[in-house]
Amino acid sequence: MPSPKERIQEIDVMLSHGMILEWKKRRELVREKRRLIAYIKTLTGILNENPYLDASVGCGYQNFQDFACGRQFYVDKTHFIAEWLKSIAKVTLITRPRRFGKTIMLSTVENFLDPRFTGHPEYFDRLKVWKDEKIKKYYGKIPVASVTFGNCKGRDYRQAIQGMTDSLAILYEAHRYLLHSTKLDEYEKNEYRYILDGLRKGEEANVGTAISRLCRLLYRHYDVKPMILIDEYDTPLQEAYTDGYWDDMIGTCRQLFHGTLKENPYYDRAIVTGVTKITRNSLFSDLNNVEVNTVTCEAYSDCFGFTEKEVMDALKCQNMDSLQEVKAMYDGFIFGKRKDIYNPWSICNYLRHGELLSYWTNTSSNKLIGDIIRKYPVRSKYEIEQLMTGKTVHKKINENVAFQYLDGSENSLWSLLLAVGYIKADHVKKYGEITECDVSVTNREVMEMFRYEILAMFENGNEIYSSFIQALLSHNVEELEEILMDISYTSMSYFDVGKRPGQAPENFYHGLVLGLIVSLKDRYRIVSNRESGRGRYDIAMYPLQAGEDAFIIEFKVCDGKKGETLEKAAENALQQIEEKRYEADLLAEGILKERIYKLGIAFSGKDVYVKQAAARA
Repeated sequence: MPSPKERIQEIDVMLSHGMILEWKKRRELVREKRRLIAYIKTLTGILNENPYLDASVGCGYQNFQDFACGRQFYVDKTHFIAEWLKSIAKVTLITRPRRFGKTIMLSTVENFLDPRFTGHPEYFDRLKVWKDEKIKKYYGKIPVASVTFGNCKGRDYRQAIQGMTDSLAILYEAHRYLLHSTKLDEYEKNEYRYILDGLRKGEEANVGTAISRLCRLLYRHYDVKPMILIDEYDTPLQEAYTDGYWDDMIGTCRQLFHGTLKENPYYDRAIVTGVTKITRNSLFSDLNNVEVNTVTCEAYSDCFGFTEKEVMDALKCQNMDSLQEVKAMYDGFIFGKRKDIYNPWSICNYLRHGELLSYWTNTSSNKLIGDIIRKYPVRSKYEIEQLMTGKTVHKKINENVAFQYLDGSENSLWSLLLAVGYIKADHVKKYGEITECDVSVTNREVMEMFRYEILAMFENGNEIYSSFIQALLSHNVEELEEILMDISYTSMSYFDVGKRPGQAPENFYHGLVLGLIVSLKDRYRIVSNRESGRGRYDIAMYPLQAGEDAFIIEFKVCDGKKGETLEKAAENALQQIEEKRYEADLLAEGILKERIYKLGIAFSGKDVYVKQAAARA
């Protein structure tokens, strides 16, 4: 398809031969030319504000200089520099999903501030940051120590540390000019050589102090305290958790961040980026100068990811008229109060290839999510299934990720799903570290990934589902009881099943059983907390085909203070089913009485007792 300018040239050629054109055809061409001229005028206005939206689109580039001066398609986010420099935070921690522009943003900040790049003002003179005279004066005036820990991965601690020392060595190599500094004495230059040589050899000894010592050398050379930029700070810890060397890595990372951000008088300010917000007790326990900005925070909400206006403008500048299709597929991310955020990776791939495909998969975080699912959250499967149908689930989420407690907290799964961008949080209310919100699957692209990857983790990672279902359908009460007891004692904490203020403990087992039976949705209509007869049952399973058994399940907490036993509590649950006539709704559906089985599940803390009333005619 020709560009608007090329089409106007074609029309001009055709109009120049007007004597052979019919009057009607000539009139249509004139109208088309007018529309195209108006369209180009609109594009001119867009490009005045965002000058490189019409450049060719590349994918996978992470250095600002790959985009500078229109070398490639670039969405101007440089207002972040002004917002950050005007803030008062000593250390700014920003968490966003992968491929949302964190790395290119830090590269942009480095290219703007560092004196090494001061010879190219043309890289910025058409961008937003250059229009702010107060911020413009910082161009090329502040040295930057920038490092990424994205390659700190490995099967074991030794391999991961090699990646960390390699990253720090690259940082030192970027400032090799210090060896020729007239302001550094020979002792300081030898210190630089000694640290760089050790990092090249993969020696761990100087990891904790490498950045702080470089900051001192930069300060001595420039007489200006440098900025510190740390990208993918949480990658080493995610890898360490999933591959089994957490204890070793957390010690090294604590030392590194303590030495870099706490015991370091030679830096001005710092930006730290990653996907997750690691709990302060794990990593930043002695840092009181960190300002945290997660996906639910308002600060910098439009600085990472593309807004809908930016996507709309980009489509126009790339001569693509498909906003509604793109919106249906890729819209949906929410940062702070911004509800119109798009994933840059997907948009750039769409602009490049022109196909509405699922381009964005968060493979690194999937490894961690899969690990948690295999170890713990049986009952979360029901809520995941609810999300898959397009429903919203109300949750209280602690956005901190405490890796050392991932095995015992359902919150771990939800905080990760939110952090990596698989779910979005709406109607957010914050109470200290708790975020109360309505969550839903982010968009259609993520829904497709959810459908094939997340659910597969449940099915492949937990044989317990099929065992529970087999025992339920075969009426093996002893096996049902053993499975519930095993889950309770091996995977759940007392805080899940104990009595806590404001939380009914039966809700735990209610959600657990729903999670175990939800895969029967192709055979049963599963209903929870619905009125029937003279009350409201906990769970009912309506068979979709004639001849299948139906089930009513009621949960009871054992009242030990009154001397009640678990068996008696289970009997009381069955008695309630009879007295309240919970089977009335199933009978009204035409289900035979002899096909209706009733289960009473009683519990006290982690102890469980299951009793079944035989179906009768």
